[in-house]
Amino acid sequence: MKKSIFTFIILLHTNLVFGQFADNFSDGNFTANPAWSGNIGNFEVDSFFKLHLNDSITNSSYLTTQSQAIISANWEFEIKLEFDPSTSNYAKVYLVSDQENLTSDLNGFYVKIGGASGTVDDVSLYKQSGNNHSILIDGVDGISAFNPELKIKVVRDSIGNWELFTDTAGQYFSEGFAFENTLFPSNYFGILCNYTSTRADKFWFDNFNISGDSANFSNQTIQENDMVINEIFADPVPSIGLPEYEYIELYNRTDTAIDLTNWTIIIGTTDKIFPSSVIESDSFVVLVKEDAIDSFPNNISKIGFSSISLTNSGSDVILKNAEGKTINAISYTDKWYNDDNKNEGGWSIEKVNPNLYCEGQNNWRASVANIGGTPGKQNSVLGESVYIDDFRITKAFIIDDNKLQVHFNKSMDSLQLVDSSFFSVNNNVSIKSSPIAPFFSSAYLTFGFNFLENTTYPISANGLMDCSGNFLSNSMSFGVPDSALEKEIIINEVLFNPKDDGVDYVEIYNNSNSFFDLSKLRISTFFEFGSQNFPENPKIITEESILFSPKTYLVLTTDSSKVKAQYSCENPYSFIEVASLPALSNDSGTICIIHQSQNQMIDAFAYSEDMHFSLLETTDGVSLERLDPNAKTQNSKNWHSAASTVGFGTPTHKNSQELITQSIGEINISPKSFTPNNDGYKDVASINWHFSENNLMATIKIFDSEGRVVKNILNNEMIGNSGNTTWAGTSEDGLQLNTGIYIVWMEVFSENGNAERFKEVIVLSR
Repeated sequence: MKKSIFTFIILLHTNLVFGQFADNFSDGNFTANPAWSGNIGNFEVDSFFKLHLNDSITNSSYLTTQSQAIISANWEFEIKLEFDPSTSNYAKVYLVSDQENLTSDLNGFYVKIGGASGTVDDVSLYKQSGNNHSILIDGVDGISAFNPELKIKVVRDSIGNWELFTDTAGQYFSEGFAFENTLFPSNYFGILCNYTSTRADKFWFDNFNISGDSANFSNQTIQENDMVINEIFADPVPSIGLPEYEYIELYNRTDTAIDLTNWTIIIGTTDKIFPSSVIESDSFVVLVKEDAIDSFPNNISKIGFSSISLTNSGSDVILKNAEGKTINAISYTDKWYNDDNKNEGGWSIEKVNPNLYCEGQNNWRASVANIGGTPGKQNSVLGESVYIDDFRITKAFIIDDNKLQVHFNKSMDSLQLVDSSFFSVNNNVSIKSSPIAPFFSSAYLTFGFNFLENTTYPISANGLMDCSGNFLSNSMSFGVPDSALEKEIIINEVLFNPKDDGVDYVEIYNNSNSFFDLSKLRISTFFEFGSQNFPENPKIITEESILFSPKTYLVLTTDSSKVKAQYSCENPYSFIEVASLPALSNDSGTICIIHQSQNQMIDAFAYSEDMHFSLLETTDGVSLERLDPNAKTQNSKNWHSAASTVGFGTPTHKNSQELITQSIGEINISPKSFTPNNDGYKDVASINWHFSENNLMATIKIFDSEGRVVKNILNNEMIGNSGNTTWAGTSEDGLQLNTGIYIVWMEVFSENGNAERFKEVIVLSR
């Protein structure tokens, strides 16, 4: 259970060290027990054994002494100012400072006595981050307005609740409360006097009594993913309720605090170094532009940077500790919203389960908080279900004679990934594995043999496990990539007129026995000049090396999730998401696959909606499928609409329409037009067949003009090589069908694996 849903982030393996001191200057000095340092020439211990400022010019002077108190801490002291404070004459007592020099930019907390003018001078508690000062407790006006002589006490509990007390007449009263759980490293306690020459000897201090615990981080060992990136607010406009400033939220998964001093957050190509800061266990911290800190609530933990700039569409975000070790890294995109209504601004993306740190998009989604996000607090989507992908190898390709680069769909612990014994190729175990930072979702593998051309190699990783406890579920084939020649890669299916909320796709097929590197290819439109085709508007398929395996299908699209939602995809991992496809017109257009040099066209297709089946009522969402992979691409008879029985598209797998080049027989319908009205004349249609092979299985269906199945005549039944069956013009329910054009469709399988499909048109009249 969280100490607070607002807590600041995080410290691992921390030992609490007790830090306390007291000094009433009864020894007559401030150079020992404890030793103070700073502008020591401007101070003295007077005859009343009080610490006294003794200067003569306009100046700022400070003294500090070592103090580690910050957790469950208590600070008490006395102060006397023999003047009415003003904007030029006031004192600060630093309860916590990470720097010895109190006039420098530092991180800490201080009590300010005076510093205004007239009757409003008070005693207030401040937080300082660099040169940014923010008030935490604004004391009662007038308490320090006239020659103040005060006893002051400040208390902070273990989780960040502060209270300020002032004693003006022998009894403390509370000036107020604040919640601020930022844990700056506590190194020094001190006093700072700002004064003009006429006030240079009128400051006295006495009876310092400090106690409390301090976090000692000297022996901390921070492991990967002990702290995780937990929320991203990349597009703050238009605001739903959050301040219009980008932020990153971190979460400490451990039960101890973490010193973040000199850690690095890398956003894209920009490095940001953490100031002195500490974050508590099981807590959150928000990284935000320094100027925007005050725009966020005071009861959440924040760290300010000169800027925080997040790309709306996506970026890499990498968190490293002070030694440069990657602790957590993500590569988010605007698809991580998983909600098209929220990716236009005003909503953050939140991690659902911080312990599933190896999961990507499935473990992130748009915030459901009323104001658009939950900076510094428990995520609004925490506890929602997370779909856990199978743990898979996604690609493998050769980078040297005996070296391979392998990629996975999830991040892993680098200590696991460095174990080469997991990996084998043809039962040969890898002799070295080098994890690739910062995501640790890939590795370089070295083997004790050289890879040969024209050879297919399988790679597996038995026993390798993701952070969800799933073992690797697949192996993958790879080989030395070849140069693609004409027609070795073919355009196999095109969806150019998608359904509502759908997207175009182009399916390609490796019609060879070679491996090809898709990063060497482009997809493009083309124009014809003379007898030649020339590419235009080429698009990159992938910047990364991805092997295209022999006799396999790949689907190129901008949004695979939309294609998967609208079509049955037998191989859901056979997608390549491209940044953009060439524009595909809904009526006619061109598409081609070319070499990256654009000098070699591998396959080209000029499509038209006229190529669709003429009886379709609409071609929206209907793909064109290639019938014969070895026939000419630019032949209208080599293309056909995808069948309605497969949902009008077959992305990632074998086409529903296929040309059988060697027919095993024929069918015919008699009569071609029939009138099932029970008058004894043409009441039934006879479906006749004659085939050259025996041991045949057949399916016969009747489709209406809209491509809908209305009657099943045979369903995978054994037939003779010659025979017939009849249809009386009724539906599957036995009802009479309306007058119209119908399609008789027959599919035949032979014992040796040959298959053939037939279609015949028949007219039903009543």
